[in-house]
Amino acid sequence: MIRGFLALPAALALLCATSVSVLADDVMLVLDASASMGGKLGRDRKIDLVADSVETAVADFPTEARIGVLAFGAKSKTSCSDAEVVLRPQRNNNDLAAAAAAKLQPRGKAPLAVAVERAANALDYKKERATVIVFVDKVEACDANPCVLAESLAKRAKDLTVEVIGLGLEDKDIESVACLAEMTGGKFINAKDGTDVAGGLAAALAAAKAPPPNLPAAHIEAPAKVIQSSVFDVAYDGPKAKGDRVQIVWPGLPAGSEIRSVLVAKDGKMRKLRAPAEPGTYEVRYYHPELNVVLATQSIDVEVQPTTVAVPEHVGAGAPFSVAWSGPAVASDAIEIAPELAETKLASLKVNKDGRALTFTAPIAAGRYEVRYRSAADNSVAASTVFTVDPPSASLNGPDSAKAGSQIKVDWKGPAARFDDVVIARADMQAGEHVTLARIRPDRPSVTLDVPTEAGSYELRYIAGDGTAIFARAPLTVR
Repeated sequence: MIRGFLALPAALALLCATSVSVLADDVMLVLDASASMGGKLGRDRKIDLVADSVETAVADFPTEARIGVLAFGAKSKTSCSDAEVVLRPQRNNNDLAAAAAAKLQPRGKAPLAVAVERAANALDYKKERATVIVFVDKVEACDANPCVLAESLAKRAKDLTVEVIGLGLEDKDIESVACLAEMTGGKFINAKDGTDVAGGLAAALAAAKAPPPNLPAAHIEAPAKVIQSSVFDVAYDGPKAKGDRVQIVWPGLPAGSEIRSVLVAKDGKMRKLRAPAEPGTYEVRYYHPELNVVLATQSIDVEVQPTTVAVPEHVGAGAPFSVAWSGPAVASDAIEIAPELAETKLASLKVNKDGRALTFTAPIAAGRYEVRYRSAADNSVAASTVFTVDPPSASLNGPDSAKAGSQIKVDWKGPAARFDDVVIARADMQAGEHVTLARIRPDRPSVTLDVPTEAGSYELRYIAGDGTAIFARAPLTVR
């Protein structure tokens, strides 16, 4: 994965907070108006999505900051130098920027490198802090190398950041576009729909807003890598004012955005955060709400939880056993028991968020079985292992005869699974039938049974919990 690549989720892209009025970098919006912008991203034309996002986002950008617009591919169908400043960067330009974006129609080629260089020059990037925000959906073969340009701009700039919003770029084009952001300290996203486009621009403009002067000092420390949905420790230092908090957030989103957070403590006690369920690169931030600024930040990679299942190699028939597992534990993921190579499952339990082992009762029939981690997202088996169910092992030790209507004590050994019973039955009765019954308790080695009131020949039986199998039997005469 290219460093700086951000697959911005739609649900998070619009998490923006109201900002305090601050100064900001000079900004140029570089808008792709090439012919391919007439194509659709989701249900809407790309050119329309860009225009809509500009109209919404610039409304919250400080009017005292200079903002301009450059369009490329807007005039010529064949030129590889068609890149023109359609709105010079000036203060109070927000409405004019929205209007300029709305007028563009898809027409020509996409000379990306030429457009970015001319936008940087329009901002006098060698002398001033500047941010160039680029929308692009295609890289033309005749274009100069954007990566070479980015390296050159970074060397000559006073403080230039290029933020890039791809519009459904093909994989082969991503690296040559993402380098513009990577080499200048910006962010790259490859938008998948209109929400991504709007959120990407909002985040880029928020990043261009300069923080207020004389900010309090802060520091934050977290692991470089954590497993998805795991809990990790965060150490911090800072003003520890009321409402200050430690957050985890997608990179590039405005101050105040968060996936989840925890308040800092006056005594600086270490705090715990839970990692997001979705793998990716995130930021841990020290956020100061009074000023609506992030005082410290650290990148953190959330990695995929390895999916495993573990079970004893041999399990007694009808006996309880534990299945240890690890995995993403998303909603409806489950652990299953099934005969080896069979599609039909015998039992299934949903996994839990805290990763606790799950307890099953082994099948009655001896043989080879599988434990499977079933992923609910695509109904696939993410991990499995085979185990053997051994033939049942149980015994009963009780009197050979007893008086009708009395009670007897019977010692037992067996799986002690849930609903296992010791019963008295006539010899011709099926496994699920009995005359009297006593439920087995794992913490008690014997049971007390009522003897039938009718004299005759009977059996003591150890019955499996599902009532279908007799694991042990002994004769009993009732006199």
